[in-house]
Amino acid sequence: MEVSSPQKLLYPADGVTKAHVVAHYERVATAMLGVSGRPPLLAGRPLTLQRFPNGITAKGFMQKNAAKYFPASIERCAVPKRGGGETLYPVVTQAHDVAYLANQNTVTFHMWTSSAARPGYPDWMVIDLDPEDGDLAGVRTATRNVADVLAEFDLEGFPVATGSKGFHVWLALDGSLHFNDVSRTARAIGGLAASRSPAVMTTEFLKKERKGRVFVDWLRNNPTATVVVPLSLRPRSGAPVAVPLRWDELNTVEPTSWKIDDLGDRVDVLAAALQREPQSLPTTQIIAAAEQAGVDLDTPHDRFGRRTTT
Repeated sequence: MEVSSPQKLLYPADGVTKAHVVAHYERVATAMLGVSGRPPLLAGRPLTLQRFPNGITAKGFMQKNAAKYFPASIERCAVPKRGGGETLYPVVTQAHDVAYLANQNTVTFHMWTSSAARPGYPDWMVIDLDPEDGDLAGVRTATRNVADVLAEFDLEGFPVATGSKGFHVWLALDGSLHFNDVSRTARAIGGLAASRSPAVMTTEFLKKERKGRVFVDWLRNNPTATVVVPLSLRPRSGAPVAVPLRWDELNTVEPTSWKIDDLGDRVDVLAAALQREPQSLPTTQIIAAAEQAGVDLDTPHDRFGRRTTT
């Protein structure tokens, strides 16, 4: 596609131009859409676009509403707002529209874990392992602990190096469960993992209560919450990319190991991960195990994870 202002520096310290960013998304757009016959990634989902019109060193913004000038090939998903009205989320189904949005200075794509067609029924579960800055050993341990809990229930996800501070664990679902069940089960999985390594992990949202531990964030599994799409760029020094990993790589790589010009075989790794059969969550067993371990599943919280009194 013809790039507007191709020499604009979106990563000034790294010399990465807008043309460079668009070219990245042209290379990976098809892979970002997902694999036919499996839960898709970006394709068919409400998106939030993280845009930086003046580069990542200037103020950017998160865009939920599709702009009126977006082409008709980018669909709109109407979602009611809490205070009235609606948000018209952009929904992409074609690779060229990923590049189009990159040309609108989108640096990072954030997606729902459910589709626009079935918004109440997620087909991905994502557990976000968020460490204190620099705690690489802790976040590796936390990620492995989540994988161990999943394995106890015959579940297998794949890890993602986020291009930021931590790792994600992604689990493809068969889409049979409502968000209420998936969210509670994710909270149980995170709580089980944290209860077994309390010196390393916590489900405490408030940073002042984490005491340097890795935050096990189950909140990515709430309705309208978003997660960074694999192969997205991140607005950080070096132009890092969120990429899928093989489990045997976890202890040798960092969350920012892959950069815009150094993806290696990550597209192939993603394709292999997406070929796995979607799984059914044994919610009853997982929740029972968490309750037996004393995991708090009932304290009310807001959509950000802060405890509430109602």
